[in-house]
Amino acid sequence: KPPTLVFVEVKTRSSSQFGLPIEAITYFKLKALINAAQVYKVSHRGLPDQMRIDAISVNLQSNEPEIEHIRNITG
Repeated sequence: KPPTLVFVEVKTRSSSQFGLPIEAITYFKLKALINAAQVYKVSHRGLPDQMRIDAISVNLQSNEPEIEHIRNITG
């Protein structure tokens, strides 16, 4: 399996007032992440050809934080 360059966006919420953490990654935020990843890759030679963007959702509403790792949020 070829190496993969992984970019990770982390979103945290301490209440549900503004929705779930993952809901903060809007279409426009995702486009910005993709553009930033592409610029980074072009400006740093020698990185793996494969790349993906993951998300980490951290929910702090309960005593024990709920952490979810979503792989390849671009589909």
